[in-house]
Amino acid sequence: MIKFNKVNKKYKSTAIIKDLSFTLDDGKLISIIGESGCGKTTTLKMINRLIEPTSGEITIHGKDIKTINEIKLRRKIGYVIQQTGLFPHMTIRDNIEIIAKLEKMPKEKRIQRVSELMEMVDLKEELLDRYPNELSGGQLQRVGIARAFMTNPDIILMDEPFSALDPMSREALQDELLKIQEKEKKTIVFVTHDMDEAIKLSDKIAIMDQGRLVQYDTPEMILKHPATEFVKNFVGKKRIWSSPELIKVKDIMIEHPVTCRKTNSIFYCLNKMRMNKVDSLMVTTEEKKLEGILYAATFTNEKYNMKKAKDFMEEDYLSVHPEDSIVDLAKLVSDIKTATIPVVDNNNILCGLITRSSLVTALSQQFIEEEE
Repeated sequence: MIKFNKVNKKYKSTAIIKDLSFTLDDGKLISIIGESGCGKTTTLKMINRLIEPTSGEITIHGKDIKTINEIKLRRKIGYVIQQTGLFPHMTIRDNIEIIAKLEKMPKEKRIQRVSELMEMVDLKEELLDRYPNELSGGQLQRVGIARAFMTNPDIILMDEPFSALDPMSREALQDELLKIQEKEKKTIVFVTHDMDEAIKLSDKIAIMDQGRLVQYDTPEMILKHPATEFVKNFVGKKRIWSSPELIKVKDIMIEHPVTCRKTNSIFYCLNKMRMNKVDSLMVTTEEKKLEGILYAATFTNEKYNMKKAKDFMEEDYLSVHPEDSIVDLAKLVSDIKTATIPVVDNNNILCGLITRSSLVTALSQQFIEEEE
């Protein structure tokens, strides 16, 4: 765990970082993002003491980093920068092994580790005897990542590592990093100026403005609930629609669907439908557990006055979970051609309702926002 506690950084009379306090959890990828000059790279470099704070405290696993020798600290933290920082006069193998050699890792272990890392970053081992100027930009960044992981550090710092790459190489490396992180579970601090990149990669995003932390939350919460006008403008009003998988069923469901009990008479149920202008009722217990769905269309040619809801309710129905994405929901609605889908939790408690019209209304919101 990395913790910033009231950290400030000044250069002469200019405040670069102002009263910065936040916690970076173990095993998570945290992106720091903001406009140029907001202090994001300064924040990153304070973690490995390439820049010392003017005041405040930074701790790693509860230990103040000022009490740790900066050389030992840096050797235990992986570091990837935009231009890779590879030594041009050294082979790829030597570049990857450099810290491991300084730490006196046995040669046999180094050879094995390099082989594992080349596979991890999807590079052929035949490149190990080449020099940096013989590799492409994307290959060099992969080498930089391999070097950062060489001594298996708990923390990896990445300062805009993909920003100089072409779009295809950048996307490929983002996907590679996601796969690596899924397996390795490192604490990765990732500086970027690209909101799409931050949303794609991050467990949490720290948004900075003029040296201050203005919002620190999951990509989903930042997109749905920007904390300030600056965050709203920085993220972009329509950004959520570029990541529709972050929009959940709970965000668009009808929260209080009209219900009945299975012991209610059909006369009562149809009257309730007319009063509420709906064509179906969710049949629930007193504890709101869903038991079935009653459709008005069922009673076209039935003599129903003396019957109960339980005699006509449909018990074989499809449902969705509040945390399902709008992408899965749209596919489900398209596949089954249904107009009504109940939303239930893991205990089959009714949480809400999705109708075809409510889904269309939600999806059309992106075009309404564009017009605005």
